[in-house]
Amino acid sequence: MKSTPRLLQMTNSQRIYGTIYNSKINSKIAKRYLKTYLIGKSITLSWFLIAGLFSPTFGAIKKAEIVGLPNIKDDRVTIKIKVEGEGARPVMGLERNNFDLKVDGKKLKIKPRDWKSPEETIPPRAWIIVLLDFSGSMNQIDSGGSKKIAGAINAIREFTKVSSDRGGDTQISVVPFGEAGKNCPEYTVNKDTLDKFLSASDFKLQNSLEYLSGLNPCGSTNLYQPLKKALEFLGNPEDPRFTLPENSSEPNPRLSIILLSDGYHNAMNEFQDFNELKSLLQSYENITVHTLGYGLTPSQLGIKYNLNRPATRRDINEGKVPEEEFVDQQRLAEIANLTGGIAEFSGDQTAIAENLKLFLNALLGEYQISYIQPNAERGTLHKVEVQVKDGNKKVNSKSVPYIMPVFGRSLPLANRLVMVTSILFILIVGGIFPFRWWGEHLKGQAQGE
Repeated sequence: MKSTPRLLQMTNSQRIYGTIYNSKINSKIAKRYLKTYLIGKSITLSWFLIAGLFSPTFGAIKKAEIVGLPNIKDDRVTIKIKVEGEGARPVMGLERNNFDLKVDGKKLKIKPRDWKSPEETIPPRAWIIVLLDFSGSMNQIDSGGSKKIAGAINAIREFTKVSSDRGGDTQISVVPFGEAGKNCPEYTVNKDTLDKFLSASDFKLQNSLEYLSGLNPCGSTNLYQPLKKALEFLGNPEDPRFTLPENSSEPNPRLSIILLSDGYHNAMNEFQDFNELKSLLQSYENITVHTLGYGLTPSQLGIKYNLNRPATRRDINEGKVPEEEFVDQQRLAEIANLTGGIAEFSGDQTAIAENLKLFLNALLGEYQISYIQPNAERGTLHKVEVQVKDGNKKVNSKSVPYIMPVFGRSLPLANRLVMVTSILFILIVGGIFPFRWWGEHLKGQAQGE
């Protein structure tokens, strides 16, 4: 995976340089095109290099959390652990010896068969909405030489394949959004367009992506309204798919929205619209929003257009930066941070696909530990906590209480043996011997007569 971007860079570089030198285009445009390409590629390659330096994790461990309540079956307790690094990014690639387990304050040994990596666990049920920007700027060419809309759809294809390979019940709805323009239809986001979930393994999902790839993105970007609609839809407390009854024994499903855009909210009252969205984001604590900007960052645009600073909205109004190239990195980051999500920026199809996998790991990437409860007695209260180690860094989870069930659990083997032995003894002493004595007594009476 790490060598692939280098090979792609060489191939695309040769093609782009050849195009520029063989075509009769203005030299200033040629330089700008090369600068855009090289900026995007250098950032993409840097991201992969940094990720490689910290392999197998994406950085130092910042947080460890036991997800939900422990699952208890007989005497066996199973917990799932989410490990996060900088920026809420999932820390993958940890081994069994990176974990310490404590039950009721006492350390328990984790056996090899009782530990599973995120790739080995069965993911919990998940409902994922992918909001795909269908504005006209998605017809532009990205830093890898592909049309943005094609790169985004191909990346989503890879995302669905990885989701399918991991198993579990992951439902995905891909929803295009964009406001109407001249000779351009509106891509509306409402209950009907949102409620088109398909299993990650369903071939109809691939057919849906194929259909989208044949459409022509156009119009403008209204970034906040589609997200509001998606939040209200997933957060509907009356929908049993997303909100389970209080007495349900099933774990709560994971709810997530992935916002993929190459633009910004271009309404006049943007500040007011964002404050309304911010309030809504904070009211749905069970929904995680990940954001993915597609294009050049404001800093990269500043370099490309010789601004000597990051580009801003004002530069669009003053004609210093084309409107179709500006992506609101700040707002996308704020949206993700408000929900505990991840904000990423990608310049080409390869990086888009990698970031979508990152989002999937953040949503479903959990380690699993099972153990036999020591001194398991019905109705007893216990606490479990986990410590995660990576080098000299140690992070403790909060302790999670749980109660051993009163019904449905077998007694320990030793207790069962004692009970069986006692019952047999009672049957022999209290049943067989008296019956035999009574039989002898009746026999003696019969002989006397």
